[in-house]
Amino acid sequence: MLKSRVLYLLMLLMLPAAALAQSDNPRRDAEKMYQRAQGFQYEVENNTSADSLRFFRCVVDAIDYTLKSDEADRKPDKDGEVKLRHESGNKKRLVSMRPRLIDAALYLMAHNHRQDGINALRLYMKMSQSPLLTDAKEGDETTVAAFYLAQAELEARNYKAADRYADIAMDDDDIAQDAVEIKAQCMHDEMVNHSDSAKYLAVLAQLYNAEPSNQTYFSWLMQFYSHENPHFNFENFIDKQLQDNPGSCIPWILKGETAMHAKRWDEAAEAYQHADDIDPKRIPVIYNIGVCLLNSAFDEQLAADDASVKNKKESKEERTKTICAQARNYFERVKAMDPHRDKVDWVTPLYQVYRILGDNIKADELQPLVKRK
Repeated sequence: MLKSRVLYLLMLLMLPAAALAQSDNPRRDAEKMYQRAQGFQYEVENNTSADSLRFFRCVVDAIDYTLKSDEADRKPDKDGEVKLRHESGNKKRLVSMRPRLIDAALYLMAHNHRQDGINALRLYMKMSQSPLLTDAKEGDETTVAAFYLAQAELEARNYKAADRYADIAMDDDDIAQDAVEIKAQCMHDEMVNHSDSAKYLAVLAQLYNAEPSNQTYFSWLMQFYSHENPHFNFENFIDKQLQDNPGSCIPWILKGETAMHAKRWDEAAEAYQHADDIDPKRIPVIYNIGVCLLNSAFDEQLAADDASVKNKKESKEERTKTICAQARNYFERVKAMDPHRDKVDWVTPLYQVYRILGDNIKADELQPLVKRK
């Protein structure tokens, strides 16, 4: 009996596509598609395929023919009546096969079948709209499928489609930030006029405000302002942020980042210190204050060695140590808050500070860690 069933399913799988083409008999079409879907499901669930490519193609085909079966099943017959004969079976199959479809899409895309993978993701989006899944939302990963489609459309420069799929992906809190990044890139590539630029800048500001330690967002802002434009001045942008958000540390961080990139160490340290006063729990901010102070101390050392200021060498050296002592305090705060260096690697700058201050005992304790870098 089992052997006969297997042979029957194999015959279904070998039916030519023409034999499965929809006719003017919806009932017969629904039955054909249903049997075809069953055959692919059997192959998946019993793992009869020897290779992964065939396995994942069967996943896609099982869902594709299930949806086609249901579509034909919902059409009126010659008497104008709709009789759902396969609704229960098709629904069970979709619920069962759905968790595998995104995996199938990603596998196909990663193994030189990119368009097939994209088509599988689109099939997932179509499946999510099926009446069969109206009350079966558990396990629904439509937002994930939309996110991968948004990425694919962005790479293909289909910006409107990428933006549309990113909108869907934003409903998922876990990937909402990534979806906004896609929208921002779409906006950047489609900028034409001042209005487009203003909208893009607003999105960048939103991203940066949400995660000021993200170097990608900062680099996007810097790239935006690197192009000369009378309508957009970076310093003006920061000043406006400080004016509009007086109780926020974000504009001060942005000001510090800008000055730090320009190697204006004292200005950067002062800006970061304002941010630290508002929110003393931001480890990267505290670390950057220490880095700016340390670099300022190095500048003092260079000035002390300059022949034109030999008469001021002693005061310069004292000034260097005073600045390093301040830097040490910030690095030690970071060390206490981030002992395993998950956020920042504070070992080397703190080691340098200890050496400059002559605290060789503490420097020697850190030296083994410095060597492992």
